[in-house]
Amino acid sequence: MTKPGRRIVVTGLGPIASAGIGKGPFWQGIIQKNTGIEVVENLIIKDLWEKFYLHKVKDFNIKNFGINQDDLDYINNWKEKEDNVDLLFLLAAVKLALDDSKIDYESEPNHLGLVVTHENPGLEQLLWKTYRESFQLLKSDPGLGEKDFCYQLTEKIIKTAYETQTFMQLFHLARTFHVHDYSFFISNACASGLYAVELAADLIRLGKFEQMIVVAGDCPDVFKHLWFKMIKMYPSDGKTKPFAREGKGFVMGEGAAALILEEYEYAKKRNAHIYAEYLGGGFKLEGWGVTTPMIGGSFYKEAIEKSLAAGCVHGEEIDVICAHGVGTSASDYYEAKAISDVFQGLNTPTTAFKPYIGHNLGGSTLVELAILLLGLENNVIPPVLNTQELDPKMKINLVQKEIKKEIKTVLKTCSAFAGYNASLVFRKLK
Repeated sequence: MTKPGRRIVVTGLGPIASAGIGKGPFWQGIIQKNTGIEVVENLIIKDLWEKFYLHKVKDFNIKNFGINQDDLDYINNWKEKEDNVDLLFLLAAVKLALDDSKIDYESEPNHLGLVVTHENPGLEQLLWKTYRESFQLLKSDPGLGEKDFCYQLTEKIIKTAYETQTFMQLFHLARTFHVHDYSFFISNACASGLYAVELAADLIRLGKFEQMIVVAGDCPDVFKHLWFKMIKMYPSDGKTKPFAREGKGFVMGEGAAALILEEYEYAKKRNAHIYAEYLGGGFKLEGWGVTTPMIGGSFYKEAIEKSLAAGCVHGEEIDVICAHGVGTSASDYYEAKAISDVFQGLNTPTTAFKPYIGHNLGGSTLVELAILLLGLENNVIPPVLNTQELDPKMKINLVQKEIKKEIKTVLKTCSAFAGYNASLVFRKLK
C-alpha cells in the first residue's frame, strides 16, 4: 500500500551523449549546438560495407569515471575481453549520477534500488561475431557439413549470445554498484526510460526504497541503421527534422543517461541538490502496429491526459513540452495531434532534442529528459534544430529559437515503436 505524502524528487543526473559527457559539458554542448555528428564507415575485412551518419560520443574512456578497477576487470574477463561499449556507457552514466547526487554506494548494504533499460543489449556484438566466425569457418573448410558447422559456430558465439539476455546487464550494473535489493530491467522500445522512471517512483511511493537509480542507454551500430534505412526512416542528408514539412526520418546517436530518484524528506535531510519533483506519469499501450502509430487513435492523447491528472496539473501550467520528435511524417503528425488536442488554444512551447544527440533508441527518453531537467534548472528552452519549415498539418507551437524565461513545470512525452505511449510531468520545487 502506498505510504501517504511520499514525494519523489530528482537529485542526480548522469548524461553521456554526443553533446558531452557529464552534466556540465553535456549542457554546454546543448547550448552551443554541438551535435557531434559524423559519418561512420563499416568495413568487412578491407571492403566498405556501409556508411551512415551517427551522433558519436567523443573521448570516452571508462577509466576516467573512478569505477573500481577490480569490477571493471571482472566484466572484462567475463566477456573474454570483447568490446561492449553500451554497457560501459551505462556504468559511466550511473557513476556520474551517483557522484552528482553525492551518494556513497560503496557502503554495504546501501539499500539502493535499480531499474535498467536498453532495447536489445549485446545484439549487435552477437551479429558481428556470428558473421565473422561463420565466414572464417566456411573459408577454412568449404565442405563443412551443416551439423559440424552448427556445433563449431555455437562453441564460438555461445558466450556472446548469453550476454544478450537482459538480466546480464542488470547483473553487471548491480554487482558494480553493490545493489542487492529489488531491481528490474525494462525494454519498452524507446519509451523505456519513462516507464523506468515511473516504476522507480512507484517503488519509492510504496516505501520499498528511499533512493533509486534509473539508467538507460544504447550504442546503435550498422545493423540498426540498415533496418531503419530499409523501412525508409533514415534521412540521407544526416539531419533529423522534427515536425518539418520535409522530414525523412532520424539519425541515431550513442549515449546513456542515469537519474537518481529520491524520497523528498530523505533528500532534504541529507541536504541533496534537487533538480525537480516528479509529479506523475501517464501510459497507454496501443497493441496495434510496430513501426507506425495508430493514426486516428487516442492512445497518445490519453497518456498525456493521464500524466496531467496524475500530477494534479492543468494544461495551462505546463511551460514547455519535450516531444519525441523522430522526424517521420506519420509519427510526428500523430504526436502533434495528441499535443494540440490536449493543449487546445494554449500555444504551449514544444521542442524536441533528437537533432542534438540523435535517436538513442532505448535510452532516448532518459537522455532527453536530462536535457529537459537542465533546461528547467537554467530557465532555458533549447530550440528544435534543422526544422526550417513546420509542416502545416502540425498544429503546435514549435520552439525554433532559444527561449530564456522562468520555467516551473515541464512535460516529457514519447510515442514509441509498438505503441508504447508515455508522458511524465516534472516541476521545479517551490
